[in-house]
Amino acid sequence: MLNAEMIATGGPIVYPLLVCSLVAFTLVIERLVALRQSKIAGPRQCEVVRRFLVNKDTAGLRVCVNGGETPLDSMLLILLDHWQVSKSRTETSARLEEWAAQQSSEMERGLEALGVISSVAPMLGLMGTVLGMVVTFESIQTYGLGNADALAGGISQALLTTLIGLAVGVPTLMVHRYLLTVVDSRLLTLQQIATETLD
Repeated sequence: MLNAEMIATGGPIVYPLLVCSLVAFTLVIERLVALRQSKIAGPRQCEVVRRFLVNKDTAGLRVCVNGGETPLDSMLLILLDHWQVSKSRTETSARLEEWAAQQSSEMERGLEALGVISSVAPMLGLMGTVLGMVVTFESIQTYGLGNADALAGGISQALLTTLIGLAVGVPTLMVHRYLLTVVDSRLLTLQQIATETLD
């Protein structure tokens, strides 16, 4: 756990790393909430939709999804409206692909920033390591090898910034990959429902 003394020891690079960690934490929480299955295409909602599809009750399905707030509701409403006008599976599929691209962009909002943080944080740690080594060599040049405290300060700064950079970057990278998998899973569920509806 970081304390004020460790932050002071780590030097100026620690502060952007702390900002990175706060931004990453905020984005992760926001995306975990936004990408909950119930907010996109919950199991119960999918079951209700499939029940309408089995009964070929498109009128009932329209009433069910009309006014809904989930992406599944929006997708089915677009599908039903476009099919009613065009009666073409190809044209309806093309319209759904446009919608899916927009939805994918919305679901992945903030994930690019997480990817950047996962790459930048270790590099900032490495920069702090270099600064720490510079401080160490300056201490050697000034005091020689006899001043252990001066040497320890530079080495501590080098190691601490490396540690913090990795501590921020590695978990952020793992969560970033996980959230991309979640987005793919949600889009696949929507695609399956769309295909079943068109069929």
